[in-house]
Amino acid sequence: MFLHSVLTCAVMLLEGVIISAHSADAMAAVAVAKQVLQIAFEMSGMVGIGAVILISHSLGRGEREHARRVAAAALKANAVLGLAIGVLLLLLRPVVLWLLDVPEALADDASTYLAIVAGSMFFNGIAAAALSCLRAFGKSRIILRVGLALSVLYVATLYVLVLGAGPVPPLGVMGAALGAFFLRVLMAVLFGLALFVALGPWSGGRPLLSQLPLVRKMLGLAYPSVSDYIGYSFYQLALLSLVTGFGVAAVLGRAYVLLAMSFLVLVVMAISQGNEVLLGYRCGERRREQAFHQALRSSVIAATLTTVLAALVWLLADPFIGLFRATDEIRAQAERLLLLTIFLQPGLAFNTILLQSLRAVGDVRWPVVASVAITWGAGLPLAWLLCVRLDLGVEGVWYALIVEETAKAVIMLLRWTHRGWLRHGLV
Repeated sequence: MFLHSVLTCAVMLLEGVIISAHSADAMAAVAVAKQVLQIAFEMSGMVGIGAVILISHSLGRGEREHARRVAAAALKANAVLGLAIGVLLLLLRPVVLWLLDVPEALADDASTYLAIVAGSMFFNGIAAAALSCLRAFGKSRIILRVGLALSVLYVATLYVLVLGAGPVPPLGVMGAALGAFFLRVLMAVLFGLALFVALGPWSGGRPLLSQLPLVRKMLGLAYPSVSDYIGYSFYQLALLSLVTGFGVAAVLGRAYVLLAMSFLVLVVMAISQGNEVLLGYRCGERRREQAFHQALRSSVIAATLTTVLAALVWLLADPFIGLFRATDEIRAQAERLLLLTIFLQPGLAFNTILLQSLRAVGDVRWPVVASVAITWGAGLPLAWLLCVRLDLGVEGVWYALIVEETAKAVIMLLRWTHRGWLRHGLV
């Protein structure tokens, strides 16, 4: 899973380099659109998250056939959910861009990107469910192999469509959107086939309506935690609306640093995903004490590793930002944000690992409520105060994030060490 995360990060970096080579405005427009799409992607993966929990617990009890039925139901339900999200996104995109106060120079391109990628949400739903099921069945090597092939195809396609090659003219933002659409179609086909080959034929021919109780259980397990991710994505949209007021340069500086941070987040998520599956096995086997120490060990590893990596990225800030042909103003701003990112990582790692650990053992509601309360009750007002009222710009947002993630990490650590989650049972 770590190697798959590294691969994903490399693709995101190359994507940014290719789009920024076309124009700075194209890069900024795609960055705005992708922030909106993050919410859609989180929602379209909701059924798959619940499937991971049910499958891992079923495998821990030796009930492989039930785990296969869960996988079949997850694929169908997530496809329907993805289609509904795509239609909703297509209808609401003008309102969303207006609420974000997107600069006029970016609005048309951002709308184009959103419209095209919205059409791929059906395929994204299938791919997200297949990925989750493969991970729950321990098929991480298959994910890596398929992901590598997809990455090469995507980067090559993106280069041709965005910058042009031979008879294909440079399409800019539209080319980037078409490349993203093409990627999600291939993901749905290849990861779906990989799941079928890995598990063999299973009883997946039952209609979705007859499997609604199983789907409701997956949604019930996933919704509290996914609602936290969705809420956080809306929070990031609110922060973006603060940043857009400082112009295109501020949007670009934030976008470049978020590309670097995406690698750190992916490392944390890779550790968290592996930790989540192991916790499911241990809880399914009733080995609760080992599950307790597993989450703490994973948190320490993630915090240490990502803090060191953040320091290395800051030391290499000049060549990194130079990949995007940034101006001196954007370069200086990005270096300051990368320095602040070092102090953000410990809290982010502990909060992410322990929140998902609590979810994996069935304690899903209280941690999510606490996380959302801190985000909206403290994080956003503090960001507004520092960014707007004290005129710290994008740096004010980073100061607020450091305070917010540290506070949430402390809350999650207290919740885990008090062991109230031992009372919870999933299946």
